[in-house]
Amino acid sequence: MALDTDGLATKVVTRGAARRTPKRRDIQGLRAVAVTLVVLYHAHVPGISGGYVGVDVFFVISGFLITSQILREIDRTGQLSLAAFYGRRIRRLLPAAVVVAITTLVVARFWGPALQLTSTARDGLWTAGYAVNFHLAAERVNYLQSSGAASPFQHYWSLAVEEQFYLVWPPVLLATVLLARRFARAALVCIVVAAVAGSLFLSVTVTQEAQPLAYFCLQTRAWEFGIGAVVAVGIARLSVLPAAARVAASWIGLALIVGSAIVYDDNTPFPGSAALLPVVGCALVIAAGCGSPMTRGSGMVLERRPLQGIGRVSYGWYLWHWPMLLLVPAVLGTTFSWVHNAELTVLALWLAALTYAIVERPTQRGELRPRAWLARGAGLSALAAGAAALVLVTAPAIAGNGAFAPALDLRVSGLEGLRSALTAASSRGSVPGNLTPALTQAADDVAVTEGGCHLDFLQFDQGPCVYGDPAGSRTVVLFGDSHAQQWMGGLDTEAKLLHWKLVSWTKAACPVADVTLVNPTLKRTYTECDVWRKATIQRINALQPALILVSQSDSVPGRLVTNDRWAAQTLKTLRRLQNPETRIVFIADTPYPSADVPSCVASHLADARACMVARNQAYHASTLYAARHLAVSSTLEEAGVHVVDPIDWLCSATACPVIVANTLVYRDDSHISNTYSTALAPILGSLFPADPPRPASS
Repeated sequence: MALDTDGLATKVVTRGAARRTPKRRDIQGLRAVAVTLVVLYHAHVPGISGGYVGVDVFFVISGFLITSQILREIDRTGQLSLAAFYGRRIRRLLPAAVVVAITTLVVARFWGPALQLTSTARDGLWTAGYAVNFHLAAERVNYLQSSGAASPFQHYWSLAVEEQFYLVWPPVLLATVLLARRFARAALVCIVVAAVAGSLFLSVTVTQEAQPLAYFCLQTRAWEFGIGAVVAVGIARLSVLPAAARVAASWIGLALIVGSAIVYDDNTPFPGSAALLPVVGCALVIAAGCGSPMTRGSGMVLERRPLQGIGRVSYGWYLWHWPMLLLVPAVLGTTFSWVHNAELTVLALWLAALTYAIVERPTQRGELRPRAWLARGAGLSALAAGAAALVLVTAPAIAGNGAFAPALDLRVSGLEGLRSALTAASSRGSVPGNLTPALTQAADDVAVTEGGCHLDFLQFDQGPCVYGDPAGSRTVVLFGDSHAQQWMGGLDTEAKLLHWKLVSWTKAACPVADVTLVNPTLKRTYTECDVWRKATIQRINALQPALILVSQSDSVPGRLVTNDRWAAQTLKTLRRLQNPETRIVFIADTPYPSADVPSCVASHLADARACMVARNQAYHASTLYAARHLAVSSTLEEAGVHVVDPIDWLCSATACPVIVANTLVYRDDSHISNTYSTALAPILGSLFPADPPRPASS
């Protein structure tokens, strides 16, 4: 086909793909299916364990629609107005998103969990900057943040990914068509295929290495948009496929989407190759609808009026459902069953319909003036950011109003003084006004270990990590996971006082027991742990310290390892460390509180006893951890290893208080605070062997 210099081969590029097609009611139905799967999954409705695949369906739809729209405009005008494109995106997405974001901030500020307010406001800032997905990815591979409370802005990650895609894809398509000219169609196919292949490769490899990064990042999700773009570029060829083939494809595609939502669950490494099922399924449904209308395809379901209605308000439903599922139970101070969650999602659907009528529809019908909407977009984003910043700076102080309590000083009173303090704490109700660390700072009350001396999930290279008295003549090594690292505050204090060199080699969620684990955050075998453990044992043996202090969390393996094997594999590691010049002390696991302690205390400032557990419940009574705690201790003691049970350091004869004197005992739902660890320094000092007697002077 001969081309004029202004047309730039766009007719060849699309070969009919750019012609206006009838309204795709099947795609509207797909939106309904996608959002319903996501909402039911978040509501914990049984049977929809993999409903998160609905987001992938949205990505494919966006890739198809946006690419089709861009190609139509280029075909019609020979160019693409990026200002108009971004103006349309802003007009379509931003007003409703900002309304929900500001409403979420207001509810969180006045009625939500007080202790989560600061983190919620920060997430709001990330959301306003269209980068909350990268923020969430970084948090999920950070052990200290990975188990934190879910954010009411968490679901905005998919919107951030879409916005980032919109920033990149239109200029790429336009540049390809302008530069390739006569070979524009072939160039477009090459660009799209290359983008899909490269992003899919990243998705598979990064999912295997660091699943949270793959889940939230554009680089590993772009191929899903790209699959939609492939369908858009190939509309002309797809439209001439036999009707029977298109009917089969539409039903197969819908089955792949729904099937993956049923078969997948939270343990599925995702996205990676697992995302191929819903993505290909969505592409099949869209491709099947590219030709003449079908009478027996999946449109028989997707084009039904109820699904059309849900599809119309799907964006608002997605925006409203998640903060409601998080904040409504928190405001009411209760936990909802999946039935009540499902009822909440119906209320969210009503809000979505209201938002559509009041916000989305009027803005869509308004005149599109690109410059005006670009300015409005900047203003709306600034408004959301300003609201988040205002919440951040006006967050109320959370402190007890009880009488000031004395600091916990055990330098003179020792273990007897600690027992008295624990007994007194077990009967004290109100939170002291001088609680330390403050509740808002408790989560960060961790011993400072610069230079990667407490390794995160993906790390295994560790420095010398010398603390205490670096010039000390004798060396003590702290070895284990975060339940070993939690003793650093007290050990460092005491090592300095006793002139011991302290070497701290610890790694997040990596126990000393010689067991290969599956990391639930990474959703794969925790190979970094095995590599680090083996290397660290060799380093410790080469160091030949006078004392090795070992500890680990008994909860890390869950139910994947029997108690007897856990105990045996712990002993196996300790035997590899034995040498005649070294004393090994195993510090058994600490008691577990019933919930996140700072959050619980913040909700019970008048009587913090509501947050403590009975001593006989310190390891969840007769459940797995209590039996495992006993199995490890008895196995090591029978083998001659010196075992110290810290329960007497945290519990009185009857209960395990969460505040002792003026000190908050725990920083979360399992780790003691660094302040409490430091207060225990005189008690921890008993673990250090006494100095050997010096020979009499001649």
